[in-house]
Amino acid sequence: MTVVDDIRARLDIVDVVSGYVALQKAGRSFKAPCPFHTERTPSFIVNPERQSWHCFGACSTGGDAFSFVMRQQNIEFSEALRILAQKAGVELTQAGKQDSDRRDKLHRINGYAATWYQERLKSPEGKVALDYLKERGVSPEMIDAFQLGYSPDNWEGLKTYLAQVGAPEAVAVEAGLIYRRDEDGRTWDFFRDRLMFPIHDRQGKVIGFGGRQLTEPPADAPGYNPKYINTSATPIFDKRSSLYGIHRAHSAIRESNTGIIVEGYMDVIAAHEHGYTNVVASMGTALTENQVSQLKSLATNFVLALDPDTAGQEATLRSLEASWKVIGIQSASRGRSQGVLYQRDPITLSIAALPDGKDPDDLIRHDPAEWERLTNDALPLMSYLIPAITSRFDVKTPHGVSQAIDAISPLIFATRDYSEQQRYLQDLADALGIRLEVLTKALRPSYRYSRPRFSSSRDVGSTSDTRSQITPSALNSNREFIRENYMLSLLLNRPALQGSLDDFSPHYFRNTANREVFARWMTCSGVDELEASLDEPLREHLHTLLTDSSPEMDSIESERALKECKQLIAKQYLKEVREARLDTTDAATPPPRSLVEEITSLDEGIRATEVR
Repeated sequence: MTVVDDIRARLDIVDVVSGYVALQKAGRSFKAPCPFHTERTPSFIVNPERQSWHCFGACSTGGDAFSFVMRQQNIEFSEALRILAQKAGVELTQAGKQDSDRRDKLHRINGYAATWYQERLKSPEGKVALDYLKERGVSPEMIDAFQLGYSPDNWEGLKTYLAQVGAPEAVAVEAGLIYRRDEDGRTWDFFRDRLMFPIHDRQGKVIGFGGRQLTEPPADAPGYNPKYINTSATPIFDKRSSLYGIHRAHSAIRESNTGIIVEGYMDVIAAHEHGYTNVVASMGTALTENQVSQLKSLATNFVLALDPDTAGQEATLRSLEASWKVIGIQSASRGRSQGVLYQRDPITLSIAALPDGKDPDDLIRHDPAEWERLTNDALPLMSYLIPAITSRFDVKTPHGVSQAIDAISPLIFATRDYSEQQRYLQDLADALGIRLEVLTKALRPSYRYSRPRFSSSRDVGSTSDTRSQITPSALNSNREFIRENYMLSLLLNRPALQGSLDDFSPHYFRNTANREVFARWMTCSGVDELEASLDEPLREHLHTLLTDSSPEMDSIESERALKECKQLIAKQYLKEVREARLDTTDAATPPPRSLVEEITSLDEGIRATEVR
C-alpha cells in the first residue's frame, strides 16, 4: 500500500469536506452550495459510500478527498497530500519529507530575498528603479501587489543580509540567488543593479526572480549583460513551466473562463492596474506545453496577445506546435460516448494581433478600450496562423507552397480532430490558391493518412477474442482502482498505446494519484520525463504501476485490453454520476424536465460504453 492509499483508507470524505463546507443530509448523500462557484440551489453532492464529490452545476466535475482539497485551496497534489497526511496521522516517507523540506527552504529563502529587494527599492539606493517605475506609470499599489524590488549594484549585499537572518548560503546558491564559482568556491550576488520582479506560484509563494537591467554597462565591460535575466532552473522554478502573475490572475481566469497571455512583466502589471486581472505572462518565452497544461485546469478560452514585432511573433510560432498539441489532445478528448451532458468543453486559443509599435503595456495604458476590443475580438488560432505563415513564403512558386505546407500542417494535425483538420486544410488550400486534392497529395505521408482513430468496435478490426488473455482482476473485479491501475500500467509499459486515448478524459479516474499521473504522462515524451516531473509520493505510485505484472500480449491484444479498460472505467464514472444525481431527488415530487434530460443523456453515455 502506498502512502496515498494509506491516507485515503484512514479518512472519510464527509469529514474532509465538512471542514470547508456546511453539508446537509440528502438521502444517502450530503449536499451544499458548491464552494467553487456562486449558486442559489445546492448542486454540490458528497457521497460517503463512494468517497467522492461531484458538482452538478457550473463546475460539472468531481473527484475524491485529494482533488477536493487541491481545488478548495488551489494547491498541487503534493501540498494536498501533506495536509491530508497530517489530518490522517500518516507520516510521510523520509524521502518525501526531505523533498518537501528542501522545497520549503527554497521558498523561504526566496521570500527573504523578495523582502530585502522590496526594502532596497524604497531606500535611497533604489531611486533609479523607483523613478523608472513611476515613469512607466506603475502605481505604489501595484508595486506592493507584485512585490517589486531592486537589487543594488553590490556584489555581496543580499549575501550579507541572508547570513544575518540565518539563511544557509548553500540554500541560497541552490535557489539561484547567490552564484558560486567552481574554481575557488567564491560566492557573490547573482542579481545586481536590476529592477526585480518576484515570480510566484499559484499559491503566492516566491519561486524565482526576473531582473531588468537599469543602466547600460560600460562599452569595455567584459561578458554579456542582457536586459533581462531570470533565476536559473531550481527544484521549484523552471521558466518554461511558470507564468508571471498567476498568483493574482488565477481566480479571475477561472471566473471569466478566459485567460489572456502576454510576454512581459510590465504587460501583466499594466493589465492588472487597469482592471484586466485575468492576464498572465510567459516571461518572454513562447507558450510551452507545461504552461498550457497549467492553464487548462483554470479555463477553456485563452487569448495570446502577441507583441507586433517580428521577433516576438517568430518565437511564438516556433513553439505553438508543442503547445497546440496539448490543446488539440484536450479538444479531441471531449468524450464522444458521454452524451450531451458532462462533456468537457474543448480548449480554444485565439490571437489578438496588436497594432504596430504597441506592446500590451503601451496599448493598455494609452488606449484600454482598444485593448479590450482586440482581446474580445481575437482571431481563432488557425485563422490567424494560416494567413500569417503563408504570407512569409512566395506561394506563387511550387517551392514556396511546399514550404508553407510544411510549416502549417504539423499544427493542423496536432488538433487530432478530423473535422477540424479538414476545415483547416480547406482554409490552407484557399490561402495557397490550390485545390484541396492537390494539398492533400502534397502532404507528408505521415500526415496524409492521419485520420484519428476513435473508440468503436470497428477500430480493433476482426481479431480472435483475446479477453482470456486479460487478467480477470483488471477487467472484472469490483475492487477499488484495480482497473484504473491496470490501464495505467498498460499505457506506461506500452507507449504506442497513447494514440488510442482520443476519447478518454482524466476525470474518469476516481483515484487522484492516477489522474495526476495520467494527465502529466499525456504531456511528457516518456517515462523518464514523467518521473522527473512528479513529487516523491507520486513517484512511488508510478513505480508501483510500472512494476505491475501483466500477461504477454501482442499489439492487437494490448489495444483490445486498453479499449475494454477505457470503456469500463468511463461506464463506472457515468453510472456513479447518474446515481449521485438520483440520490438528490425527492421521490415524492415529479422530476423537472432538466433532470430527466440529464439522466437520459447519462443513460445514452452508459449504453455507448458497453464493451463489444
